[in-house]
Amino acid sequence: MAIDYSIVVCTYNPEEGILKRCLESIYRLDLTGISTEVIIVDNNSSFPVAELPYVKEYLRKIPAVKILLEKEQGEKFARMAAIEQSTGRYIVYFDSDNEAYPDYLQQLQKLNTQFPEVAAWGPGNVWVDFIDGVEAGIEEYAPGAFQERHEKEVRFGQEREWQSYYPFGTGLCTLGVLLKEYVMLAKRGDFTPPGRKGNRLSSGADTQMVLLCIKKGYAAGVAPELKIIHIIPGSRANTRYLLRLVYGTFVAYKTCLIQVFPEKKNEVKKEKMPGWKFSVSVVKKYYKAKKRNNKHRWFELVQFIATEAGVYKALGKPVPLLVNKIIQRLQVV
Repeated sequence: MAIDYSIVVCTYNPEEGILKRCLESIYRLDLTGISTEVIIVDNNSSFPVAELPYVKEYLRKIPAVKILLEKEQGEKFARMAAIEQSTGRYIVYFDSDNEAYPDYLQQLQKLNTQFPEVAAWGPGNVWVDFIDGVEAGIEEYAPGAFQERHEKEVRFGQEREWQSYYPFGTGLCTLGVLLKEYVMLAKRGDFTPPGRKGNRLSSGADTQMVLLCIKKGYAAGVAPELKIIHIIPGSRANTRYLLRLVYGTFVAYKTCLIQVFPEKKNEVKKEKMPGWKFSVSVVKKYYKAKKRNNKHRWFELVQFIATEAGVYKALGKPVPLLVNKIIQRLQVV
């Protein structure tokens, strides 16, 4: 029997309360008329996920579920291992801190049927649940950084540049055959961004998966009917973590773009800021942020550095020494 959806959950040293919410949401999914398999990837946790008592309980409750062990550290490698093992027509990522609404797959099935030209869907409604609260001063900034969004209508397109309506990794559903090709290209060395790994918070792997759909002639988008909760503990709801998240997100983008669309390289070359100008701009912004000690200015600074440094990295050029020193001082890598 053909599998409609392969549900993938990648995890590393999970917090019990968070992973339980994720697994409970998968258990409660409405599967009427839908066939699924669930692949939980243990990305070499200190204590084997398969031996956790609460995980064993869900292994008994959830239909067609299995656990894979991927020793190569990094979200990208965990997802690639799951893709290779998947048999579903579509692959759905529920990160271990995602809690999907019960009708998530039912809504996906409607969208996949109504819009066959769309190969990558994401939730149009994402609520961020800060289970331990948020550090003072970043309450307005933090939800957006963790992908909160509230779309009012279905939106999709085929632009060969990242669009506001393209889906992030949270709740991402992609045509399986395209992800199989992504794995092949990544293993061949065509796609190099590692995704999130340890303190490095690049989201390049998700970006390239979506852009590959575009390259292959499909569209990508979001729909308000797809609803999910993103669960964020206090260890991530703070300035230090968010600065690293912002840096990792923006520094990887141009490399992702050029590797999927090599013809974009000439455009990116024109965007490269001269080293002296880049350095002067960073120093000015750094001392302004330091003088005012406003957290939003620190976020703006890091986004600026990451965006411009991302151009240098995509072109294989060294980032100016002075800029690198400030990057180190900011501790964002």
